[in-house]
Amino acid sequence: MFIAVEGIDGSGKTTVIAEVAKALPRVYVTREPSGGPIGRLLKEWALRGGTADPHVDALLFAADRVEHYKREIEPKLREGYIVITERYVESSIAYQGAAGVPIEYILYINSVVPRPHLTIILDVDPAEAIKRIKARERLEKFEDVEFLRRVREIYLTRARAEGYPVIDAGRPAGEVAKDVVAIIERAMASLRR
Repeated sequence: MFIAVEGIDGSGKTTVIAEVAKALPRVYVTREPSGGPIGRLLKEWALRGGTADPHVDALLFAADRVEHYKREIEPKLREGYIVITERYVESSIAYQGAAGVPIEYILYINSVVPRPHLTIILDVDPAEAIKRIKARERLEKFEDVEFLRRVREIYLTRARAEGYPVIDAGRPAGEVAKDVVAIIERAMASLRR
């Protein structure tokens, strides 16, 4: 099973995914940007404000995603793992969409990668997210409360349109993780039917 956990920066994705991975059998955890060459470029340059146009960001994220899927996700799925990725296509839709890139364009440039079996949105108020981020690190390119409000709205709009479960991530991570595990277990049971 292939699962994407999405949400604005500071929504607790990393922490929650770590808890979920402990609760489920045979889980492989990965994230975007990936650890591959394009992902490293994104981390070292683009997220620090390096690109002048959000279309470039969208293209770089899409390129990293294809490489990530082929190099890492697909092989682990073939090996029978539950693969959980922190961020996937919905992150590009939300972030680059909030920066003005048309969603149709983002969907098109990401059309070569398969959709996850399950996408879960961790939802938190952007002001709370910024507090969390400031407590752990310096802010990056996309970590501005007004920008995160636009990103959050796109995530929530997409969740309604696509039927993605939305979890209140303003609660303690352990509670959020329990909810995520329950959703995954239900989805796995329905896939077995």
